[in-house]
Order: sequence, then C-alpha cells, then structure tokens
Amino acid sequence: MKIFTKRVSNTFLPILFIFSLTLISCSKNEPDVIVQGQAKIKLINAVEPEIKQEVFMDNEKLTTAPLAFGETSGYIKIPSGNRNLSYVGSNNINTNTSLNFTPSITYSAFLVADRNGNKQIINYEDNLSNADLSTAKVRFINLTPFFAAGINVSIQAGSPFINALLFKEDSNYFNVDSGAALRCNVVGSGSVKTVSASDLLPGKIYTIWFSGLTAATLEPHIILDN
Repeated sequence: MKIFTKRVSNTFLPILFIFSLTLISCSKNEPDVIVQGQAKIKLINAVEPEIKQEVFMDNEKLTTAPLAFGETSGYIKIPSGNRNLSYVGSNNINTNTSLNFTPSITYSAFLVADRNGNKQIINYEDNLSNADLSTAKVRFINLTPFFAAGINVSIQAGSPFINALLFKEDSNYFNVDSGAALRCNVVGSGSVKTVSASDLLPGKIYTIWFSGLTAATLEPHIILDN
C-alpha cells in the first residue's frame, strides 16, 4: 500500500474513497490464485550395465518397482513447475537434477551415463499428436556414448534418413509407412540391426532409443508412447 505524505484537498477525498472501495471489491471478486497444472512423465533406465533404480520426485517415490536396465515405466501424472527428479540405485547412489515441467506436456526422462560411468538424467519432450493413422510415428534417441561417429537409420535398403545421430541427441518425428522395416547401424560399420515392420503399427507413436558397447551389440529399444 502506498502512503501519500502530501495533503489531499477535501473535494478529492470522496473520489479517493470511491476508488478505494472499487479496488477492494475487485480484489475480493478476483483473488490472486496461482493455478497449478499437471504434466506426465515416463521413466527409463538406459545405463548398461546398471543396478535397478527407484525414481523420486521432490522426495516422493514415482516408481512402483525398481527399473532394471532397459525398463520403462508408464506415464505418471506429476505437478508442473520446477521439480527435483532423482534416480536412486539399490547401492543408494543418487543421481538427481532439477527440471521444469509445463502443464499438459508429456516427457520421457532417461538415466544415462558417459564413457566414464558418470550418470545424469536427460529429459525429452514427447509429441503424442498423430494426424496420420495410416503410418507409425517414430523418433530416435542415441543413448550410448561409445560411438563417436553416431548412428544411421534407414528404411530397408534405402538411404539413411537419420544421419550420424550423436550421443544424447534426439531426432525429429518421422512417419513410417506400414510394412516398412528399419535398418540401424553405427556409422562406418557393416553390422546392421533391424526393427521389424511388425513392431511399428499404423496409428501408433514410438520412441526408439539405442544402447550398445560395440557396433555388433548396438540395440534399438522400442517404447510405445500411445
């Protein structure tokens, strides 16, 4: 509240009184309420090899069971805003980070590690809109630090549409026609891993993330997002 030290004339006092009543009335009818929305998050343990992980947000447990390597939770509703997310192994080693979540947005949070075993949490925003029900909608995330040249993805024997995807990078979403298989390989390697056409259903949305210690052990992990 501002306090005026100057004298106010008698003719101005009624106007000031009416204006004050108006402000009080408005403040009663329109209280300053902060509306808190919800977001959704999916949790994935992408560290190979790694012990099972429990996941907490602001010290409240999100997981119903510990996540082993490659395991994924379903989407979990969470309060939006700035939150502290923690992956805690059965050896009580804690990996945590502070993240901001927007209301009505969905996310996938991966526990990852670099070549030296230093762990961190990487959070990706998901896009669950799908206008084309005749194709599968797919994005790709490279979560193995062992391939400096990156990873290529192509449709069957065609040219790569994902070129040299590097560690922690995520691609755009792509529409993959029904019946099309995907070929995945480390750049410069002849070792190819295939994602079968039967694994990608029309109208579905997928995240495919990669693990692997060598080109021969490259592994695409398929997550159904809808």
